[in-house]
Amino acid sequence: MQKLFIDKWRWRIALVVAASFLGDQISPGLGTFFAFVVILLIVIRIKKLKPLQEYKKIKSSRVAKRTKTIIDAEIDDLKERITFYSTYKEQPVDASSDSGIVLQADEHTIAIASEVGLIESRSSGGVAEPNLIDEGRFLVTDKRGVFIGNNETREFVWSKLVSHQAEPLASAMVLYLSLSNRQKVSGIGMDAKSIKDVQQRIEFAVAVGLEREAQFLDKLKTQITALEAEKLSIAEIV
Repeated sequence: MQKLFIDKWRWRIALVVAASFLGDQISPGLGTFFAFVVILLIVIRIKKLKPLQEYKKIKSSRVAKRTKTIIDAEIDDLKERITFYSTYKEQPVDASSDSGIVLQADEHTIAIASEVGLIESRSSGGVAEPNLIDEGRFLVTDKRGVFIGNNETREFVWSKLVSHQAEPLASAMVLYLSLSNRQKVSGIGMDAKSIKDVQQRIEFAVAVGLEREAQFLDKLKTQITALEAEKLSIAEIV
């Protein structure tokens, strides 16, 4: 038997007409009241469903943005990072002569971030506020981090690192580095994309110091596995 599909609005109009007819059958004039009640219920239902439908549209659009191309790019990026971290001692990232930093014996450069700011808290009216102290570059090695500015220099030895936390500041981000041998917490200010890369390089440098390189690389490999599974699920849906 062929299914009968009825347009939503035609169905609603038919319901109002039926309510009006039924009301008039019960008592003359009652049909108008019945029709009004049905219209009111329809309006309430529409207003309740609209936010839910909008939410579903937003949710589905977000899901749709995760394409195989995007996931493949993320997988390739992770593979490149694994290759770099696995062979970082052989990578041509050494810029000690250019930056003026003397590297220690068996110290290797992992990252160089240019155009960054040194951020430290300064009291103003009894309230501590983050202030830009100097501008320069930030060098990350497997033993320490070094900020080299026009007027200031700060060294962050990873064996003394207690925590690292990224926080927003105006239109940029600040990576605060807390050390056990320093009361004042200093931060390195940079753009959001750079700070993610630098923070990951610091995590790797700390892992090297703690002899946990294998666990760090395993974490990246686990992310690749998860992305491969996500790509497979997208292919099945399509």
